[in-house]
Amino acid sequence: MKLMSKAWLRWLSWFLFASLFAAACVGLASWQFDRRDLAVSKIQRMVENYDKSAMPFGELSTLSLDDVTSLEWTPVDLTGQYLTEQELLVRNRPIAGQPGFIQLVPFQLASGEVVIIERGWIPANSELAPASSMTPSEEPKAIVARVRLSELTPNRDSPDGFATSIHLESLETTLGTSIEQQFYLRLISESPREPNSPQPLSKPTLDEGNHLSYAVQWILFALMGFLALFWAIRQEQEYRRIEKDPTYVPRSARNRKRTDGDIEDELLDVKN
Repeated sequence: MKLMSKAWLRWLSWFLFASLFAAACVGLASWQFDRRDLAVSKIQRMVENYDKSAMPFGELSTLSLDDVTSLEWTPVDLTGQYLTEQELLVRNRPIAGQPGFIQLVPFQLASGEVVIIERGWIPANSELAPASSMTPSEEPKAIVARVRLSELTPNRDSPDGFATSIHLESLETTLGTSIEQQFYLRLISESPREPNSPQPLSKPTLDEGNHLSYAVQWILFALMGFLALFWAIRQEQEYRRIEKDPTYVPRSARNRKRTDGDIEDELLDVKN
């Protein structure tokens, strides 16, 4: 009885360990499901808004962050002029394996509001500096651009004239200019056009990633922990029964298919 009680205490501790492992796996699976939901919602916004007709900027500037989020990728009409002295280049933005930069230029409307315009991509030269200067003129322009949400907080500092993330609060500090909007705009077209402009950024691919498969894998890991525990308990019970009863035939032997050798051995036993 003491051996049995010790065994069950041991297996109980392993069951608690398996339960904690399963809880961690379920938590990671839930995290992957949440990430997938976020990716799917972004894709859905792009599908719904990308080809809409442009809306006036005035209808957008007073909206809450939740309302602006629902309008991500929607085209917007606005007029004003670039503040070229405050141009920034976002570093480490390769396209098709080629290093390059994203050009950001603040754009001031007639109302005095300032919004960040993402004008496009500029390739880097061999020294990882911009291959050419594509600073726009300061003449008044009418532009059409898409609503984009602020990126994550930058994880490192950049030299003057550069940034590592399109994070609006950080850009406000870097530029020393008040940015009232909780979004920036990706350029579609501008009039009058510039003779040299950055390469337009293409439409992102509609890919939700591998979050669903990862979530399923974590759930399988949780189940595998309990299956491994159950198998180990069954194996120990089999070994104990073999020790107590030498005539006991293990389940693995009973479930094994009979071979020609087994049949010959049985026939020899009958003849003898």
